[in-house]
Amino acid sequence: MSKRTLYFISLVLGVFLVIVTEFQDTPDLILQIGGFCLLMLALYQLSKGVKDMPTKDSYVENEEEE
Repeated sequence: MSKRTLYFISLVLGVFLVIVTEFQDTPDLILQIGGFCLLMLALYQLSKGVKDMPTKDSYVENEEEE
């Protein structure tokens, strides 16, 4: 199992924990904080793997055409 798969699993688990604790009559604060931490950690680790997008070049070839 790769790290990326592990981060996706932790992302889903974090979302699940947050949603489940929201619909309880007496929400458990520790589970909710744990779910948010797991969610933020997974999002951070997955976002580090996203490559930077190349900058878009201007359509103007030289400044005399403006």
